[in-house]
Amino acid sequence: MRGADSSKSDGATATKPTLIGVPYGNNPSRARMLIYHKGIEAEFDLKTPADYGGLAADAYRALNPQGKMPVLLLGSGEALYEARVITGYILDAYAGTGPSMIPTSAKLRARAQQIIAVHDLYIASPNSLHPSVTSNQGCAYKSVEQVDAPNRSRKLSEVATQLEVLEGLIIGPYAVGDEPTEADMTLYPTLGVLLPYLVDRVFGWPCLLSSADHPKLSAWLATVEQLPAALRIKQEMLPGLHEWESSGRFDPIRAQIKAAPELPWSRDQLVSKARGA
Repeated sequence: MRGADSSKSDGATATKPTLIGVPYGNNPSRARMLIYHKGIEAEFDLKTPADYGGLAADAYRALNPQGKMPVLLLGSGEALYEARVITGYILDAYAGTGPSMIPTSAKLRARAQQIIAVHDLYIASPNSLHPSVTSNQGCAYKSVEQVDAPNRSRKLSEVATQLEVLEGLIIGPYAVGDEPTEADMTLYPTLGVLLPYLVDRVFGWPCLLSSADHPKLSAWLATVEQLPAALRIKQEMLPGLHEWESSGRFDPIRAQIKAAPELPWSRDQLVSKARGA
């Protein structure tokens, strides 16, 4: 099967689309997970921002003026950015190959997009390029120079709140029913790998999701983790996260937390707060 953008143009040799990201990033990982699940990995090349001089380099900013990941560089030379745009493009361009991953009813399609929107807007992404503006998930890894203790606690509290929102949106056994969709690929790198790893090591949470507090999300996670694509994504993400830990990246954050015991940090505190208890 020829990739959607692998046709020759103006007599030039065909090139594959190139997905640009890092293995441990949850947003690049959702695009890779979708590609793996659809069985179209051979249609793409994989590169990192370092291949273009880094996120701040002119060559990379020419592809994505936001300086974020991922980017999908099409064979035509056009670049797509924002994870949701990229996964949507892949589902459309490769609709005839592998699982559809698109819900069969308008209601379920809307639910899937609602889940993705909650993840993107309230957990995974900042809405500014200024270094002082960070995503809520950044509470677990952004430096103490970027996030002070009160704001770190607020961001962690917001993560707990959005888990409650997602708990109410999950249908099961997958995010919106019996088959995996784009919503599952969006949530898994964040809720199945990145945040569980970080909240354990940074905040001392025993788990991110528990069957007692988040029965639908924890059952969803157990289901998604059976997918070969999920196992592969976890194996790709964990080494980079281990490097963060071994480099001492979390030590100043732990010290900041220890120095502010008056703020809510524990899982029990923040789950109760999210529920208005």
